[in-house]
Amino acid sequence: MWSHRCNLTPAPLALAAMLALGTLPLAQAQTWPTVKLTIAAQPLGQALNELARQANLQLLFAPELVAGKTAPAVSGTLSVADSLERLLAGSGLAASIDGNSVIIRPAPAATGKVATLAEITVSARQDANAETELTKSYAAQAVSIGKGQQSLREIPQSVSVLTRQQLNDQNLLSLDDAMRGVTGITVEASSTGGNHGNFYSRGYALDSVQVDGVMTPASTGNDLSAGFGLAIYDRVEVLRGPAGLFQGAGDPGGTINLVRKRARDTFAASGVLSAGSWDRYYAEADVTGPLSADGRVRGRLVAAYEHRRSFVDHVYAEKPLLYGTVAVDVAPGTVLTGGITHQQYRGRPAFGLPAHEDGRLLDVPRSTYLDPAWNHITEKVTEYFAELDHKLDNGGQFKVTALYREQDEPSRNFGWSDCSADPVTGDSCLISWNYRSHWKTQGLDAYLATPFQAFGRSHDLIVGADYRQVHKNFRYGGGNNAPINVFHPDNNVPQPSYTFSNGNDNRTKQFGLYARTRLQATDRLAVNLGGRLTHWDNHTVNRNAYFNQFTDVSNTIKAKFTPYAGLVYELDRQLSAYGSYTRIFSPQSTTDAAGQTLKPRTGQQFELGLKAELFDKNVNAHAALFRMEDENRVMPDPANPLFSIGAGKMRSQGMEAELRGSPLPGWNITSGYSYTSTRTLEGSDDQKAQLYTFIAPRHNFNVWTTYRLAGALDKISVGGGLRSVSSMYRLNGPVKFEQGPVTTVGLQAGYRLSPKLELSLTVNNLFDKKYYTRVWAAYGSNFYGEPRNAMLTLRGQL
Repeated sequence: MWSHRCNLTPAPLALAAMLALGTLPLAQAQTWPTVKLTIAAQPLGQALNELARQANLQLLFAPELVAGKTAPAVSGTLSVADSLERLLAGSGLAASIDGNSVIIRPAPAATGKVATLAEITVSARQDANAETELTKSYAAQAVSIGKGQQSLREIPQSVSVLTRQQLNDQNLLSLDDAMRGVTGITVEASSTGGNHGNFYSRGYALDSVQVDGVMTPASTGNDLSAGFGLAIYDRVEVLRGPAGLFQGAGDPGGTINLVRKRARDTFAASGVLSAGSWDRYYAEADVTGPLSADGRVRGRLVAAYEHRRSFVDHVYAEKPLLYGTVAVDVAPGTVLTGGITHQQYRGRPAFGLPAHEDGRLLDVPRSTYLDPAWNHITEKVTEYFAELDHKLDNGGQFKVTALYREQDEPSRNFGWSDCSADPVTGDSCLISWNYRSHWKTQGLDAYLATPFQAFGRSHDLIVGADYRQVHKNFRYGGGNNAPINVFHPDNNVPQPSYTFSNGNDNRTKQFGLYARTRLQATDRLAVNLGGRLTHWDNHTVNRNAYFNQFTDVSNTIKAKFTPYAGLVYELDRQLSAYGSYTRIFSPQSTTDAAGQTLKPRTGQQFELGLKAELFDKNVNAHAALFRMEDENRVMPDPANPLFSIGAGKMRSQGMEAELRGSPLPGWNITSGYSYTSTRTLEGSDDQKAQLYTFIAPRHNFNVWTTYRLAGALDKISVGGGLRSVSSMYRLNGPVKFEQGPVTTVGLQAGYRLSPKLELSLTVNNLFDKKYYTRVWAAYGSNFYGEPRNAMLTLRGQL
């Protein structure tokens, strides 16, 4: 059996032979490297678990051997042999080393006779560490997006991870920036210079974002900011396809998990200074370390400030960010963590350009700004979080995470294009609004993950519950039009005075119970089964005089079951094949001719794929085929055209391939390709006339790589990337708005000034390709992509 997860239960005779022929006593095992260890005094079994985790080794022993025994505290930089001798002192047990495994057995009797050995099981092993900031690699060893920690090969769905090293190398400061480099993901601009981005996967919205496993509403479809800057996160995990098992209600595109940086028990500090095109400046400081002499109390503080202007005239943005967290070892194997994050946004975004009535896009300078000069948005986001994480003696985990986020947008005064542009005169118009929104999100997630023995094999079980409450209060006023000329814009448009005469109040609650088990059916075959029961409740009050909409609607969905199933088959030590079936549901608010709320949409997906861990697990690769169907979508009622029915059906299918990691020392690479085809199977004639998903290009390819030269030139690093997408279009009635295929190239060069200080220069859109990153309609919301630009970055650490 190749999987290191499974328990070994050799017969006593075979085990005795293994001990006699393949192991070394500790005294002869001095070639092992030293390891920095911090292990508290605790039960011996739990202490051995902790040693396995910190020293990256596998421990084999009979559970009854350690029952009732305790181990002393062990800390410092020690060899594995020394640490084991200290932990086992006075226990009557001894250890032998076999490769990367350590076997615990009764110490030989004084007569020299070999003690009779009990049946041996793998009771402790090194779980792949999901944290990435110290790995300096693009290859994630594990992820936490599915609760607990799993390697990518153990998950029968497509998952991508942007590690801390990749975020640093590419100077990715926001989630919008990061998602552009994820395989199969499309980022839809909703403004230039703003903080609102929309993400799509396999043709569907990513409408929720997890933060350390707790669900929060995403910017997509919610007119909500994309969240905090990435300086506070260790990694970004992205799952493509329905995530209903742990998400509950939502779109079938997938989900994102943002994993915060953790406080460390050793001092470390780092900083970043950047300056770039269009007066872009960025500064970051990150300090972590022990707050008590024994390291049981640890803290971390991250501060960042971003100021940027844009290639579009008048656009600017400022984002100060502060993150603080404290972790306390309240008991052996139990850590209590709490913290707070606060970010502000102040800026003047641009909301795009109009087009011509016949579908032709404007060919004007990319700096053209057609919105009022008084456009302005302010936003404040504060998040509080707490986490209790307890490691079980058997290698399992109990974890509770709570989150409260308040997102306030006290002022959003803006105007945007609202008329097509006359091709001769350039005349167009804009419409102006004043928004006021306030979001409150409460989230709680608790789960138990534990291994268990059955039928002579080791299996895993996760059971948990989660709760989410989102309250959105939105008010607005406006609707006035003003003229604007696309060739000679005069942005000094008089600012109207609006009252908040329209708005809505929306309260959504969701409670779920979930379970998943991984059954090791054979040495190579793992069967994943799971399910979720969700209770969903929504109450919405609309008071929109502008649209003559006055409603007070409640909608409840009780005990909605969501199944989950998957198979993973290990072909060899490096390669696995998998298949999965996943589902999700999405509540609807539209009513039919009888006044009844339509039943929820349901999304289901079948996926087949291969996953590999190459170059001694330094490279992750995968390829996948998928077919997703979305049923019960809103479509016009043929018998009552003024009303709707839930009968629409869409299909999205395609393939994805990805490679991420470090094939050679000093070389990091990430590359991905996706093919996505969408089709309306059942719907109105207008719906069938165009691609269901006009946002996502059919073909999407990206690659980014860095390499540090060897030998006398090892102070120099070089890098670069390419992103290529096929054409995308949108039909607005019979008129087609289209952007052809686009390929952009970036280059990077770096120089190590000292072992702790490095300077890099990154140039994006090297050949200054002029293109639209989003096409929408004649009346507006068409956005140019960024011209050629450069960023100079200095990174240092202590």
